[in-house]
Amino acid sequence: MAIVFDAHSDILNDIHPRRLLGEKEVIEKFWAPKMRKGKIDIRVVAIYSDIQYLPELALRRGLDLIATLYEEIEESPSSMLCTTYADIKKAKDTGKIGFVLGMEGAEPLGSDIQVLRIFYKLGLRVLGLTHALRTYLADGSFLSPKKAGQIGGLTDVGVAFLEQAQDMGIIIDVSHLNDPSFWDVIKFVQVPIIASHSNCRKLRDHPRNLTDEQIKAVADTGGVIGVNACGLFVQPPDLNHLMDHIEYLVKIGGVEHTGLGPDFADYLLEYMTEKERARIPDEWIRPVDGFSGDEEFSKIADELAKRGYKTSDIDLIMGENFARVFRDVLKP
Repeated sequence: MAIVFDAHSDILNDIHPRRLLGEKEVIEKFWAPKMRKGKIDIRVVAIYSDIQYLPELALRRGLDLIATLYEEIEESPSSMLCTTYADIKKAKDTGKIGFVLGMEGAEPLGSDIQVLRIFYKLGLRVLGLTHALRTYLADGSFLSPKKAGQIGGLTDVGVAFLEQAQDMGIIIDVSHLNDPSFWDVIKFVQVPIIASHSNCRKLRDHPRNLTDEQIKAVADTGGVIGVNACGLFVQPPDLNHLMDHIEYLVKIGGVEHTGLGPDFADYLLEYMTEKERARIPDEWIRPVDGFSGDEEFSKIADELAKRGYKTSDIDLIMGENFARVFRDVLKP
């Protein structure tokens, strides 16, 4: 009974506005059935603040999304918050859906390292230092070319946060870092890291995708790369070419370092401001043809079987690899 693991999801940014409009039990009534159909056991849910909240309201937004998750789990007998590997195992063994709290872009933390400790106490276990913008910690990878000055890597503040996060047992996620920041993480990190939702630059030349050298570097830490199903990062944007990215990760990094982080997020289009839509156009955020959402998550296992993968390797890719990293990095 292998664990099926989704390393990156933005469902909090759907659940929160629905609760503001009076809905309750959004996980239990809407998301859990979809996840069960796709056989997803564990999911990292991201604290993500779109551009209308940056920078002044990022902290408030982050706390609101955590409160939303707490409220939803209280109303959902079929789900639980996971802050340790023991919790992940308990969720799997009891048939509950386990949610792990992550952060996609460290804007809520500002430059105050004490705030990281508070978020840890609230359940944060995965930290992406940037989204597609510059933070106090590092420079992110732009989704499209921008007029900008000289790019940089990790700041001194970013290095301090990285080291503190490692000591606390927070997993570092490099998916949205630019190349200099990525290599700075590799220089300073001493534990397995993840790229929760990234693809292969060799197959789709985009700065959000990883080079062969970066794929090998993540694998060398003992980490895992989760394949991203957003159409922007797969060309042509269909399931067959998404599977090619999985196979390429296996070829370059190894089957023990390949996983899934589809980043299904087209449902967020309903809530985007015009400014955010201009930054993240519809066609970028829509999933690849043939792999449209949580209900189809298990399609990947079927496609891997068709391509000749043995059951033990399919189990690794579907989730056991990510489960291993969480076992090795999270504190008991």
